[in-house]
Amino acid sequence: MQDKQIPQEKAMETSEFGYEQELKGSMNVWQLTAFGLNYMLPLAPAVIFGVLLSTSGGTVALPFLLAGMAMFLTAFSYAVMVRNFPLSGSVYSYVGRGWNAHLGFLAGWVVTLDYVLIPTITSVSAAYLVQQYFPNVPFWILLAVFSVGIGLLNLFGVELISKMGLWFLLLGEFVVWTCILFWGKSVYVDGIGTGTLLSVEPFHFESAPGLVAATSVAVLSFLGFDAITTLAEETRNPKRDIPKAIFMCIGIGMITMVTCSYVAMLVIPDWETHVNDLNWMNTVLFQVYKMTGGDTLGLFFTAGYLSSLAVFNLVATAAGARLLYGMGRDNLLPKSVFAAVNKRFNTPHFNIIIIVAIEFILGNTVDLGTISNLVNYGAFFGFAALNVSVVWLYYIKRKGQGPLHLSSETEWVPKGRHHVRYLFIPLLGFLVIIYVWIGMDKLALLLGSMWLIGGFIFLFFRTNRFKDLPPHLKN
Repeated sequence: MQDKQIPQEKAMETSEFGYEQELKGSMNVWQLTAFGLNYMLPLAPAVIFGVLLSTSGGTVALPFLLAGMAMFLTAFSYAVMVRNFPLSGSVYSYVGRGWNAHLGFLAGWVVTLDYVLIPTITSVSAAYLVQQYFPNVPFWILLAVFSVGIGLLNLFGVELISKMGLWFLLLGEFVVWTCILFWGKSVYVDGIGTGTLLSVEPFHFESAPGLVAATSVAVLSFLGFDAITTLAEETRNPKRDIPKAIFMCIGIGMITMVTCSYVAMLVIPDWETHVNDLNWMNTVLFQVYKMTGGDTLGLFFTAGYLSSLAVFNLVATAAGARLLYGMGRDNLLPKSVFAAVNKRFNTPHFNIIIIVAIEFILGNTVDLGTISNLVNYGAFFGFAALNVSVVWLYYIKRKGQGPLHLSSETEWVPKGRHHVRYLFIPLLGFLVIIYVWIGMDKLALLLGSMWLIGGFIFLFFRTNRFKDLPPHLKN
């Protein structure tokens, strides 16, 4: 019997793809946008500000701007694919159904690096920051609060996340924009830094390769828009609301990050004098807060930063659990574990527990720098495959659906101006992603490729040398 909490139309929509609707479809476009923005973190620049600054040789705003523009291109492909396949699993489902089932698994396999490693990075960062105020508390206890305590809140369902997410998003945005205004006042009125609000200083960079490398790292802060698609089966109207939420998420996030980075660099045009101070470079925005507002503003930033990190871990765990759910439901991962759903809260509870456990173990045993190097490899692989999948679905398979206002046919063929959205933009997005991917850290490319090869070997044996397909995926 169909769960009364799950709308009948949602169950029918999911059943078209051979699945039973088990996740509760209750989220709207605003809740989805908040979910994605919380995954981005309103204070995202604080996490990687020093890395972008040193890598680019002087600019943080420009890498965020370029990364946001690149993500807009790929966002068009996400919007197209959720129109065709409103399912959990994100790139795993989109690449698997739009292009090839085996490639879909590899895309999902590599993207799991993002969903497990990013919350690990933020948990460790939060634990280290809190330990500065409470040095006698063991690190593993602080890590457990963020990775285990907060992550397990996902067991109580996506409605809890959606309700908390809106409030935490407003808190995070309030903190960051308050600080931006305070920095601007300090520069313009008090004469700190450049002494002017209009300057090219925040856009200075040393070399094009350095700028590309910094842009590849900046993409990390935009991955929240991808996480939105993992909630397709928990959205009231995914074909309409998820594309809207994706574009709103990238737009708001880019404006916030670019503005924050621009104004912060007005405060510290002499950043090169601190480049050899590792502690200063790892906490650049915290230093900016202290320079403009003393310890009081520094504490204000810390409170907002920790709140943002906490809600980030909450939504990141939720997204990762649903990606694994999609792969488990197709029996590529053990179905009894990864496709299991808690009947009371309609959540993939085993996946949540597994992700939290991995996060806690890695946070206590693996170097933070090594983890950071792997994060964007999975995103770039998934984005590149997704863009090609759009072209494959519409021009090779010729089985794609048209825009909502034109057609609901499953074999709609793009014509005229529609070639821009279904051919030109995906190919341009693919080329941009490949260009930025090549500029990545060499260690990240090596370790990420090793993980990809591991997934290839697993899939080879799991599908009888690629002769078998997952039960619900078809070429």
